[in-house]
Amino acid sequence: MKFYTGRAVDARRYVEADSFGADDYYLGEGSGVADRYVVSGRRVGRAPAMDAETYERWVGGFDVMTGEAKGRLRKAGVKFVEVTVNGPKSWSLAAALHPDVSLAYDTAQRCAAEQILSWVGEHATTRVGPMGRQVQVPVGELEAAVVAHRTSRAGDPHWHLHLQVNARVWAAGKWRGLHTVGFRESIGAINGVGHAAVMTDPGFRAALAAHGYHLDPGSGEIVELEAYGEAFSARSKQIGHNIDRYETQWRGEHPGEEPGPRLRQAWDRRAWADERPDKVMPTSGKALEEHWRDELAELGFRTPRHGVELRTPLPGMLDQDELAAEALCRLGARRSAWSRADARGEAEQLIAESGLVVTAGVRSEFTEDLTARIVAASVPLLGREDVPVDVRALTSQQVVAVEWHLVRRFTGRAEGPGRPVDLRRARRTIAGLGRDQTAAVAYLAGGDPLVIVEGAAGAGKTAALVAARRIQEMKRRRMLVVSPTLKGAKVAAGQVGTSAYSVAWVLRQYGFRWDDQGHWHKVETTPHRAAWLRRGDLLVVDEAGMLDQDSAVALVQIADVTGARLALVGDRHQLPAVGRGGVLDLACRYARDSRVDLGSVRRFADPEYAELSLRMRAGQRPEAVFDRLIARGEIVVHASEVEQIAALAVIAADTEESVAVVSDTRDQVARISALAHRERAAVLDPKSRFGTRSGERIEVGDRVATRRNDPDADVANRETWTVRKADRKGVVLRGQVDGRDVGRRVSWDYAREHLELAYATTTYGVQGETVSVAHVAVGTHTTATAAYVGMTRGRDRNVAHVVAESVEEARLQWVQVFSRDRADLGPAHAAQRAADDIERFGPRAKQRASAGLRGSRHASRQPVDMPGLGRPASTSASMRGPSVGM
Repeated sequence: MKFYTGRAVDARRYVEADSFGADDYYLGEGSGVADRYVVSGRRVGRAPAMDAETYERWVGGFDVMTGEAKGRLRKAGVKFVEVTVNGPKSWSLAAALHPDVSLAYDTAQRCAAEQILSWVGEHATTRVGPMGRQVQVPVGELEAAVVAHRTSRAGDPHWHLHLQVNARVWAAGKWRGLHTVGFRESIGAINGVGHAAVMTDPGFRAALAAHGYHLDPGSGEIVELEAYGEAFSARSKQIGHNIDRYETQWRGEHPGEEPGPRLRQAWDRRAWADERPDKVMPTSGKALEEHWRDELAELGFRTPRHGVELRTPLPGMLDQDELAAEALCRLGARRSAWSRADARGEAEQLIAESGLVVTAGVRSEFTEDLTARIVAASVPLLGREDVPVDVRALTSQQVVAVEWHLVRRFTGRAEGPGRPVDLRRARRTIAGLGRDQTAAVAYLAGGDPLVIVEGAAGAGKTAALVAARRIQEMKRRRMLVVSPTLKGAKVAAGQVGTSAYSVAWVLRQYGFRWDDQGHWHKVETTPHRAAWLRRGDLLVVDEAGMLDQDSAVALVQIADVTGARLALVGDRHQLPAVGRGGVLDLACRYARDSRVDLGSVRRFADPEYAELSLRMRAGQRPEAVFDRLIARGEIVVHASEVEQIAALAVIAADTEESVAVVSDTRDQVARISALAHRERAAVLDPKSRFGTRSGERIEVGDRVATRRNDPDADVANRETWTVRKADRKGVVLRGQVDGRDVGRRVSWDYAREHLELAYATTTYGVQGETVSVAHVAVGTHTTATAAYVGMTRGRDRNVAHVVAESVEEARLQWVQVFSRDRADLGPAHAAQRAADDIERFGPRAKQRASAGLRGSRHASRQPVDMPGLGRPASTSASMRGPSVGM
């Protein structure tokens, strides 16, 4: 999803730049720049296509029929919200091979766009009233543009539509601004509708079957073509890196200027030629299609010789109650709370996976019924009627039961007075520690069944663990450290000097099993000797802020069964769990007497920066923090994202592992790493070059990351290495593990599938590490936790890189970053957030009748009792759910 805020005149350039210059399907047949749709509720009407001038007026917020402005227009406001309607690469390859598949796919995508608009038209809202007393009302009418492309900018087959919803909407008798927050939070439903619309389209599925193609119900890929898409995607990525390089050089030579469409097309052609020096560049859409077919033939693809029968279930064959239960399991595995929009998206995904092939009307009716069942089976978090479709105010008995169980266990383990150990005999062990750290050691090595140690980045948590480990050894007790990630466990092992393992490994030793959809079971097993715990041993969860709730329940059970003491060590202000988190938050709230707070920061060489880091952690006065950082030279403002990435690539290429380059998106990490790889061309060995499935080129001397745990090769996800050798047996890597310089060998299958360039890393990849200097890319999607983690990795210096037209705009972005925090901290926290969202963005119950607002389908139901929101935690029937019966 993209929120376009640029100039109207640049909007056409934006959509033009997305497609290869030789694609004559676009702007080449007199159809105009974009098709226009007018949407009122569920009704979607197609209006005359827009030419370039009309499209620019439309983007700018003017009525294309009268030329009048649609209300008061804001220069810097959102012009349109865009989603892309597309599918797996194999669908585009099939369309490139067969004209009838192309026609059917075009039709299916257009129908998908119209179905998305129908859903958006029914649920889109805007706000009415003075500031502080606004209510949310449904949109009466909105407009959308659809731009069709059949190629990527790299000249590869890529059938897709740009679906743009204009931000000026008609509601309550006048033009107003679209409620973009609600639109963003509805992305699950929008994606689900679009995907299911094409997957179940009778014309598209029949055309594929007629040519002998099968669709994988889970991935949606065409089985016969899936493998061939990798070659096209790999080259496309390299062409994209080439274009970044050309633009970087041009901007350096033309500061303050913007490249025009002709120049961008010239870059496309040049980049295409660089990757295909022995090929003649196609100059028309027809020539492109011929080129694609030839290339597939060269890759060894042969079209199936016979068609296949399209066998699909009928709607009546699907058990909707069973599907609703599956949806709740999937939703609960990913988050603590969901909205009716999320439920619709999950319903659409399940229908797409079912193999159903029906008309749009039949599918829509079936999906709405399934969505209603999912909502009815969910548990409302709030007892109010004015819950918008996009606000996450639903959960399940299972999710609630897990959180209740954690609250009760934390409360029970924290009962009784604290029993810190006497440290007078361990003076040498604690020498050099601060007062807070010494207190933490006393409790870690004491007798409490639960200990919580929380501290800011650089507060000395690791030093406290080292001292606690030594005291445990003096007492002939064991300290076992676990971390949510294997890489984190290895870092902890090297720093603390004890055995450390991933949470998943330890849970598996005790019989706990989960799958990706949230299903779980427990088996009888004998734990590995390395996982044995006895009464009095200390089980430490490092980076406990990243621990998910299901894993936390299992760890508490292990501690109960073995008699081990449990310690949670981390920081609630750093990165959260992937999924249902908030474990450390619950522990701190319900076991206050067991908590030790490390208040001081010891990591940074500069005391002033230590104070600034604490203000970033608390989100205090971010504008003042920005001003001080920019005065210190620790914020760099770039004119464009291309220049930001180029600057970070130079830093990454010229420095060693003591400097970290950090971004919060994998796309940026890949672009930075690719440019850094080219910057280091002089010191790399191209004779041993090999390619990965993702399209990267790796050579001896490159810095890489392993992206999957592999016990046989002894490598962990996100560990970084240097490529030392590539031979017939595989790839030899060298890196630091547990503070030691070690070598590893991975197979060629692993190298091609799970190695990637690592001159930059994501914030999740760098949490827990300390380097000399950190450079952090800060953008429109960066959260407060990601910015704080990135800006606290460097002992000596931390620099933020922001893209903005001015320092004032950069300051505004910085403030927005530190107000952006959507971490999942459990259902109790989700209930409070939902209530806050309704007060801030939603309708108010007292005004519902007068404003004509839509209520929720579950409005009459009572909310579940939540810790901190309802009555005190007590034994409940919901506690008998499987996730807590461990």
